[in-house]
Order: sequence, then structure tokens, then C-alpha cells
Amino acid sequence: MKNWGAIFAGLALACSATLASAAELGVLAPVMADKAPVVKARPGGTGSAPVLSRVTSGALYEALQKEATSGFTADMLALDDLAMQISGSGKNTWLLLSLEEGGFPRQGFWLQESGGTRWVAEPYVDLVVDADSAADGSFEEIFAHELGHVFLRRLIGDLPEGHSRTPHHSVSITDQQTAFDEGWATHFQPLVRRFTRNERLLAQDQGVETRSYVPLWMHHLDRHYRVEGVRQNLFVHRAVTLPGAGDAVERRELSTMFDRARLKNASQMLASEGVVATFFFRHLGPGLGGADALKARYEPMFRAFHALRAQKPSVATPLLPTVARLLATQSEDDGKRFIKVLVETSYGALTSPALAAQAEQLAVAGRFGDGDAFVPLLQAARKAMAAEVSAVQADPARLESQIGAALWMLPAVAHNASRPSRANAVLAVRTVDLNTAEREQLMTLPGVSAAIAERAMVSRDKDGYFTSVTDFARRAGLPAAPIQAMHDAAIKAGPYPRE
Repeated sequence: MKNWGAIFAGLALACSATLASAAELGVLAPVMADKAPVVKARPGGTGSAPVLSRVTSGALYEALQKEATSGFTADMLALDDLAMQISGSGKNTWLLLSLEEGGFPRQGFWLQESGGTRWVAEPYVDLVVDADSAADGSFEEIFAHELGHVFLRRLIGDLPEGHSRTPHHSVSITDQQTAFDEGWATHFQPLVRRFTRNERLLAQDQGVETRSYVPLWMHHLDRHYRVEGVRQNLFVHRAVTLPGAGDAVERRELSTMFDRARLKNASQMLASEGVVATFFFRHLGPGLGGADALKARYEPMFRAFHALRAQKPSVATPLLPTVARLLATQSEDDGKRFIKVLVETSYGALTSPALAAQAEQLAVAGRFGDGDAFVPLLQAARKAMAAEVSAVQADPARLESQIGAALWMLPAVAHNASRPSRANAVLAVRTVDLNTAEREQLMTLPGVSAAIAERAMVSRDKDGYFTSVTDFARRAGLPAAPIQAMHDAAIKAGPYPRE
């Protein structure tokens, strides 16, 4: 029989909003009945929420309390304290041990106490935790990711939902809303590796502690690229479809191979959580560790997020460019530095297709060690990059100039619904954005052959984004009516709510 008391004894971190750097460790466990977690209707009857109770002892409890006071988790709690202060709401940081695989930021629960049950309208992290994950640093890393989502909920509120139905991974392209949310959370994972005090996580990060075969599993590949892909700025490059048979869309979406001589376009970059994570990490990662240093570094960004809340962002809001502009109003120096990161990290693709093309040309020469071509190209590229950075710093609106219209399609036929997908759960129909889709995604649209998809891709790269559904149909050589019908279906279906 499972020892539920020992399992649940590690579950929720409650940290005083004024004493986050010396967090009190509270523990929450699901209230069980008939071997199932108890749930209760939310106030107002809008769905249900778990009923939880406190636990105050146990080996896992002690391990998490140590992490909350002396590990990098203590620094994350200090950042949550800052988020609560800036937002003017929230009292505690909560972590709930999940009974199912995965980690999620959630909102609101019932707390069972000696005097009865009361509603707690605060966000919390729902996460699987055990002794091994606490000891080897994986808890520290994944908790930081999920708490990053909590920061956004406190500071911005509920982000608008996007239209993409593609399962999100570090390597996938979804939509700006999903990529912003997940990219922000992901940037904390390489930050944990940078400042962790956990010896086993350090050993794993340095490659001196390994386990055969485990790195081959998709979940571990994704975790690896959330760190190494960000560090090496891999995600700005176009993915190469994985070889093999089977679902070509899945082989594209899960590809960990990158063509270093080809860049994503601006819309693809802003819809890539890996790219967004790299932007935030390169801006916020450098500098000293420790709660005080991190709070000083993150405060202007947190205030920019809170200013975004006042603007009530919609699905049409270009989130990252808007944050860059708002950051400049909080701190001119931070705003300029963030813009420099955005332009340089994207090799200019966010603001200047010509500068991006220059970088691709440079990459081809560099790939083959052609010094005669590389050196003069490098000198010209550096000069052009410096000029572009200065121009965008002077006019941050340029960050929105190269974003293509989101032209979502909802095919009328199911995509590969005959078998389960290896990437999370299969989606009966996947939406396609004409301005971010690659060849394989375009070919899921009825009537789009390999030749038509290739013609559309070449036209988009050469002549710019599609400005409308009609423009796409004309340039791809297709009748407009079926394309318009798929676009109308996507608009009617509305945004896709993610977990």
C-alpha cells in the first residue's frame, strides 16, 4: 500500500509576501475520498477546484523546505514576492504535488482547515514531486519554469489565447501568445542551471553525470534544448525536417536539427517559445546571482508586464514588441539593452529582412571556412547591425514592422486522426498560419500539393508575407474560395484554450 502521507508531505510552498527570501515552507495535500482527490464547485459555480489540506512533517517536506530557504528556489520565491508587491495582490506562493504527470500553473483552490473550508483565490503550481526530483535538481528547474507562468498571471492576468493547436515544445512554432507565455517560463530553466547550488544538477549540466538511453526520450530532449538551445541561440534558425517515415508534420514540429545558414522570419520567431526564451535569457541572465541582484534585474521587466495588463492585451497585441516599448518607459537603459538583445539575437530578422539575408550569406561563407568571403562580409554585417540597433532603439515601433498578418486556416479534414500522436495528444485538426507555416504544414491544407507548397514558400521568402487569404491563393496558384472557407472556419472556431 502506498504511504500517501509521505508522498503528500512535500507539497506546497507558502511564502510570506514580505519574507520571500526566508520562505516559510507550507505543505498542501489533496483531500482524498474513495481513493480520489476531492473537488468542490468554485465560488459562483464556474467549474470545480481541488480541496487541499496542510501537512507539516515528513522527509519530503524537510527536503523542500531546505530548497525553499537555501536553493535557487529561494531566489524564485523572492521574485514571486516582487511580483506580488508590484501587482498589489497575492500573499503566498503555493506548490501542490500532482497525482498525475506534468506541471501546470493553476488558479484557486479550497483549503480545508480545522475551522472548515475556505476559498483561496491565488495561483499555484501543480507539479509531480518526489525525493529523487528534489535531490537531483529537476524539481528546482521545473518549479522555476512553472512559477514563471505564475509571475505572468500575477502581473498581466490571463494572457489572450492564440489560434495554434500545435503541441508546444521548445522547438515548435505555435502562435505569439503561446510562445510568449511558454518562452518566458522556459528562460528560467537555463537561469537555474546558471545559479543552482545543487551539485547533482551541476554535474548533469556539465555532462559528468549521465544515464544511458534516458536522453533519447522526447521529454528529455525537450528539456535539453530548453537549456542548450537557448544558450546557443539555435531556435532563430530554420528547422530541418527529421528523416524517416510517418507523419511529416510531426517530424518537422519535433525536429532538433537546424540549418544555421537559414533564419526563421520575424513572425516565426515571435511564435517560437525557444526564440522568446532566448531573448529573455540573454537580457536577464547576465549579472550576479542571489535574490537581491535578481530582484533588481527583474523589477523593470515586471513593471513592464504590469503596464501591459493596464492595456488589456488582445490576440491582436504584438506582445514582445509591446513589452519592449513599455520596458523603455520603466527604464530607458533596460529598454535599449533589451532592444539590442532582440535585434542582435535575431540577426536583424525582427526588423530588417535585408540584414537577416546578410547574416545568412555570412553563414554560408563561414560554414566552409571561406575567409576571403567571410571577413569582408563580417565587417559589413557588423556595421549594418550597429546601425540597425541604433535605429530601433530610437524608434521601437520598428519591432512591429516585419510581423506578418496571422492568417489562420482550419482544414475541413482531420490531420492524421487514425493513430495517436507521439507528441502529447493528437489534435483532430491542426490550424495553420499561412505566414508561419512550413512546407509540411501547408501540405495539410486540401488542394495544396508539394509543388504548390514550395511555390508559396519561395514567394513568401522572396516577396514578403501574404497580406490576405486572397493574396496567398493568387501567389500559390489556387482558387480563393476554398482557402477563404478554411480561414472563415478558423475565425469561427476561435482561439484554442491550452492547459
